[in-house]
Amino acid sequence: MALAQWKFMAPTKSASRVVSHGKFFNQRGRKFFLKATRIAEVGDALDFHQKLELSKRLGDMVQAHTTGLILAESQAEALSGIAAQSGLQFFVEFTVTANELLSDSNFRALSSRLLHLATILRGYPSLMGYLIDCQVEPDDLRHRGVENLRKRLGRLIAAVRQVDAERMIAVKHRPATLALSSLDEDLIYAELPALGPAELSANVVQLHNLAEARPVVLEFGHGLPGQNRQGELIACAFGLGAAGVVVPATTGPAASLDWSGLRALSSAESQPFVAPPMVSVVICAYNADRTMRACLESLRAIDYPNYEVVIVDDGSRDRTAEISAEFPEFRLIRQPNKGLSVARNVGMQAARGELIAYTDSDCVVDPHWLSLMVGAIVRSGFDGCGGPNYAPHEEGWVEAATAASPGAPCHVLTDDDRAEHLAGCNMVFRKTALLELGGFDPQFTAAGDDVDICWRLLDAGRTLGFCPSAFVWHFRRNTVKAYYGQQRGYGKAEAMLFLKYPERFNGLGQIRWRGTIPGLARTFPGCARSRVGWSRRPQELQRVSEAPLSVLKVMPMTAEWNVGWAIALALSIGFGVSPVPALAMLVLGPIWALYYAAKAPLEKCHRGLRARALIAWLAYTGPMSRTLARYRFRRNARQPATIDSAPRQRPTIAWRRRSVRLAYWNEAWITREALLERINRLQTKVGRPAVADVGWSDADLTLEPGALTRVEIKTADEEHSGNRMKHHVAIRARLMPVTRGALWLSTIAAGGAALMGYAAAAIAFGAVAVGLTACSAAEVIQAIRMVYLVVEQSAGEMGLVPLGRPTVVARMALAHPGVLQSQAARATQRRAEQ
Repeated sequence: MALAQWKFMAPTKSASRVVSHGKFFNQRGRKFFLKATRIAEVGDALDFHQKLELSKRLGDMVQAHTTGLILAESQAEALSGIAAQSGLQFFVEFTVTANELLSDSNFRALSSRLLHLATILRGYPSLMGYLIDCQVEPDDLRHRGVENLRKRLGRLIAAVRQVDAERMIAVKHRPATLALSSLDEDLIYAELPALGPAELSANVVQLHNLAEARPVVLEFGHGLPGQNRQGELIACAFGLGAAGVVVPATTGPAASLDWSGLRALSSAESQPFVAPPMVSVVICAYNADRTMRACLESLRAIDYPNYEVVIVDDGSRDRTAEISAEFPEFRLIRQPNKGLSVARNVGMQAARGELIAYTDSDCVVDPHWLSLMVGAIVRSGFDGCGGPNYAPHEEGWVEAATAASPGAPCHVLTDDDRAEHLAGCNMVFRKTALLELGGFDPQFTAAGDDVDICWRLLDAGRTLGFCPSAFVWHFRRNTVKAYYGQQRGYGKAEAMLFLKYPERFNGLGQIRWRGTIPGLARTFPGCARSRVGWSRRPQELQRVSEAPLSVLKVMPMTAEWNVGWAIALALSIGFGVSPVPALAMLVLGPIWALYYAAKAPLEKCHRGLRARALIAWLAYTGPMSRTLARYRFRRNARQPATIDSAPRQRPTIAWRRRSVRLAYWNEAWITREALLERINRLQTKVGRPAVADVGWSDADLTLEPGALTRVEIKTADEEHSGNRMKHHVAIRARLMPVTRGALWLSTIAAGGAALMGYAAAAIAFGAVAVGLTACSAAEVIQAIRMVYLVVEQSAGEMGLVPLGRPTVVARMALAHPGVLQSQAARATQRRAEQ
C-alpha cells in the first residue's frame, strides 16, 4: 500500500469489521463511533413474535443513529443474529467474579464457558469484541491483590484470543477498580456515573492517558439526567475524544435517544455561539518527499471549519516543493536551508491564525486533531497545548523494531492535562505567546527547539496543556543508520540545552524532567508496577500512575556505566583481584536492554525474535551514541580563549577551605546581581554554565567544571554613601558527593583488605583512592583558577576597581597606560557585540 493511501486505513482481514486504530475505531477505512445501548427485558429464548418485535425495535434504534449494542452473556446467542441483520455492531459481556478468577478449578470452568461462547459467536462479522465484567469490590481488590487479579484477567484474555484473535477484548472498569487495567486490553472500557461536564472532562482525560494508543469507551450508568442534559453529557464525552458511548438499557419500543448529532464534534458544533478561532498549521519540511504527500493529504481532510496550512520548504533538494505545489489551497514558502527553528519562525510570521499548530512533514494527523486540540485550549485557557504521537503500522520488521526502540519524541506530563514538554510534531501555541517570547531560538537547527520553547513559556508564567485524544501518526526513522543519526542529533541538542538551562540537568548531563514520560517506566526492571491511589468514594475515579524514574534505575543503560565497568575490569586485571564485580556491572547493561526489548510495544505481526533482538541492540547502543554526541558537543563548545584579559588582583587564598576571595569597588551603585549575571553569561559563553541559586543553597552560583568537583560562588555587597559599593566574592571548590563516596569506600576497602591480609586488594583499592585524590586535587586547582579568571574578566568589563594586591600585569598596565586603554577598548567591543 502506498504511503499516501495509508492515512486512515487500519489493517484488517474483513473490510466490514470494526477494529481499533489509534484512539478511535475504524470500519472500511473510515472512523466508526460506537453509539450503543443495552437491551432490557429480553431473555435467552425468543418466539417468532418476540423476534419480530425486537427486530422492529432495533430498526428504530438504527433510524435514531444507534450503531451498537452491549449484549449480556445470556442474550448473546439469541440476539446476535437479529443485531447483525439490523446492521448493529455489538460487544458480548461476560460476568466473572474474583472467586472464579483466583480459584484454579473455577478458573478452568470459567475459561471453558467463555471459550465455548466465543467459538459460537466468532462467525458474526458484526461482533466487535468481548467485555469481561469483573465484579469485585475495592476492599476485596485490596485484600486479594491487584497483581493477582490482573494476571488472571490477562490469562483469560489470552485464552479468548486463542479462539478469536481478530476481535477486541477489554475489561469493564469501574471508577474504584481502575487499577485492574492492563496493556492486554485492546481498549479501555469504563463505567462512569452521571457527572457534570468539568468532572467528566477530568475523568476522560485520565482514561485517555491510561489507554495510551487505544480507544476509550464510556458507559453511563443509571441516574442520567433528563433528555436534554443527557444529550449534552454524551456530546461532551464525544467532544473529549471518546471513541464510543454506551447509555442505559432501553425498555420502550424504540430508542428514546437520537444520536444524530452526537459524535466527535468540531469546534463550531461544540461551541455554536462562539466563532472557532482560526488555526494556522505550519509544516517545516526538508527533503521530505517520502512522507510529504501523506502528510498533506491528511491535512486536507481535517474536520475543522477555520484553518490554513503554511508549508515552509527549508532548502529541500528533492521533490518536497514539487509535491507541496500540488496542493494549491496551501501556502508554500521556499527559503535556503537555515534550520528547523528559523523555518518555524518563518511560518509563525506568515501565519494569519490566532493559534499556530506545528506538526512535522513525516506525520499524518487525525481528522479531528484540530477540533480536539482547540477544544482543550478554549476550555482550559492554555497558552500552548500538545498531544501524543504514535508510530503507525510498518511493513518490515526492521522498520517496526527501529520505531519501537528508545529515543522517540515524546511528551512529559506534570498532571493528566498539564505538560512540561510537548513533542515538536504535535504542538499548538497562541501566536501572541510565541511573539512575546521572540519565537524559536535559531541555534536549534534540527532538534531541541520544542524543549526550549516549552521551558521558556513555563518560565514566562504561561501554561502548557495536554490533550491525549488529539494525536498524530509519526513515522519514525526507518533504518538503523537513520536511528543512530537521530540519537546523535538529540545528544547535540541536549548539550545545547545544557548551556542555556544547566539547572535542569543532572550530574550525568541528562535532562532532569519534573514530570513523567508516559509508558517509559514499564520498560525498565523494577518500575513496571503502577502506583494505585485508592479512592475514598465508590464514584471517585481511581488514580493509577507510573512509578517515578531516577538516574539509578536507568544507570546500566548509560555510557558512564559502561566506562565504569571497563575501568573496574582493567583495575581487577592489573592488580590481580577478582573480576566478578566488573563482570556483574557488564552483564547488567544487556539485561536492561533485553528487558526493554521484551516490554517494548510491537505489532502482533512483528513480534518475533529478530525484532526483539534488534530492539535490544538499539536499546543498548542508542543511549551510548546519544551520550557520546552530548559530551563531544559540550567539549567542543568550551572556549578558553574567550577569557582574554589578564587578572588585575591576586586572590586571598584559604588553602584549608579550598577557596579564594576577591574584592571590588565601584561608585556607580553596581550591585552584585549585575556582577553575577555577567559572570553567568561569560561562563555560558565558555561552555561551562553556572546554576543560579533557587533558595535551597547558600551559594549564588554553582557550576560543575568537571566530573569530580563543583565550584560555588558567593557574593556580598557592602554599601557606602554616595552610590559607592564594595563587593566581596568568594570562590570555593567542593568534591561531588559521588567523588567523596568513592574516596571513602576505596580508603575503607584498602584498610580492610590490609587488615585481613589481602595485599593485592589493598594495593588496588589504595591505588584507586590515591588516583581519585590526585585527580580531584588537579581538578580543584584548575576549576578555581578558571572561575577566578572569569570573575576577574567580568569585573573588568563592568569597570569595577580591584581592591586586592595587584598582579604583575596590573602593575605594568599602570606603568604603561596605553596597554590598559587597549584592554578597556577590547572589553567595550565585546560588550557591544553581546
